[in-house]
Amino acid sequence: MHEHELFLKEKEEIDMLLQNDCKIVRVKENLSGAFVSFQLADQADEERITTLHLLTPDARKYLTNQLLGKKMKESMT
Repeated sequence: MHEHELFLKEKEEIDMLLQNDCKIVRVKENLSGAFVSFQLADQADEERITTLHLLTPDARKYLTNQLLGKKMKESMT
């Protein structure tokens, strides 16, 4: 798969999880990418965790920018 197509797929998955009010509970990075674990904000059940494997650097940057933007919006209100 072309790297840009892979990025678009990862971006779509990130957007879906963030729109469903999921929060990040764990990030583990290694040489094969980043493993980001999401959990619904109102759930405390460990089994309801979704782990997303981000392979592209652009997807990791996109996730960081989305989280920073959300944090800035929260701090302005």
